[in-house]
Amino acid sequence: MNLAARLDVRVFIVAGVLLAGVAGVGGAQETDDEFWPELDTYVRLNDHARLFFLLAPVRDAGAGSFDDAQVGAHFEFGVAPHARKHLVEAYDADQLRYLRASVGYRETFELGGDDDTVSERRVVTDLTPRFFLPWELLVAERNRVDFRWIEGVYSWRYRPRVWVERQSKIGSVKLVPHAAVELYYDSRYDSWERTQYRAGLSVPVAHWFVPQAYFVR
Repeated sequence: MNLAARLDVRVFIVAGVLLAGVAGVGGAQETDDEFWPELDTYVRLNDHARLFFLLAPVRDAGAGSFDDAQVGAHFEFGVAPHARKHLVEAYDADQLRYLRASVGYRETFELGGDDDTVSERRVVTDLTPRFFLPWELLVAERNRVDFRWIEGVYSWRYRPRVWVERQSKIGSVKLVPHAAVELYYDSRYDSWERTQYRAGLSVPVAHWFVPQAYFVR
C-alpha cells in the first residue's frame, strides 16, 4: 500500500472568543475582545504518526479587522493506545494515546501594511500524557515549550495545560465538551505572567470534519 492510500485527512474548524484580562498595578484591569477563527488540518500517516497544519487569523474586535495571522506545521507521534475499544471510532481517536509528542514551527505575520512582515518565529515542542478518570473523563496534561524569536529577539515560554473532556451523545449527535486551565511562564519577565481558562464544545459532523467553539479568559 502506498503512502497516498494511507493518508487520513481530518479537519477541525475552530472559532473562539478570546477575552483577555490583564491586571495592572493597584488592581486596574484592561480587557480586550478578539474573535479568533482557526483551521486545523491533520494528515494521518500511520497508526502512530500524523502531520498537523495550522492557519489562524486574529481579528481585533475594536479595530474590526484582522491584524495578524499565524501559520504552522507540526509532526506528532503517539505510543500505546488506550484499551477503550468503544472509543476507537471517536472524533479524534489519536487523542486516546497514553503519550503523545510533537515538534513544529510557526510564524506570525502582521497584516494590513504595505508589506506583510513576520513578527514572530517559533519552534514548538509538546509532550502530553493522557489518562482516564471515572465516568470516562479524559485528562490530558500537555507540557509545551515555545522557543520564540519576536522581532528577532530570542526568548522562551513554558506552557503547562490540564485539559478535561468527555464524549457524550444527544440522540445520534456526538458532543465533546471540554474545560482547560493553562499557565504561561515567560523568560522575558522571569515570571508566570498569564493564566488562561477555557471551556468549549466540539461537534463531530463526520469522521474527518469537526467544528469546535470555545470561550477563553
